[in-house]
Amino acid sequence: MAKETSRLQTLLFFGTCPASSGKTLVSRRINKPFRVKEVAASFAPGVNRLMRLEFWISPDDTAPTSKPLTGFNILAELGHAGYITGDDERKVMRIEAERMERGYYIKVFAKNEDTYDHTIDAQVTIELLEE
Repeated sequence: MAKETSRLQTLLFFGTCPASSGKTLVSRRINKPFRVKEVAASFAPGVNRLMRLEFWISPDDTAPTSKPLTGFNILAELGHAGYITGDDERKVMRIEAERMERGYYIKVFAKNEDTYDHTIDAQVTIELLEE
């Protein structure tokens, strides 16, 4: 039997974050070791940087509407801010964050500080690693 090689997979996150609230979207369980390669998000016109998106690696599938989340914030590891925001734009960040254990989840946490609902449109590309 041939040894399995690593492969890339993009996880899609879509939803709506209510006005003056938070929302957490959760991937399915990732049953292999993995490396996050890239995170991306699109912000619609009119968001005016009033919605923040955080990207997490988490050991559980809970989806709280406010913090704290379990695990670690991918963007906060070395950066000045642990979130991205925007208005009428798409942002893409290349990242290298690994989880060698099985059974973890990727979460996108949105915090909407606007008086209008906003859509969440985010992607996380991971590399499934050899076992």
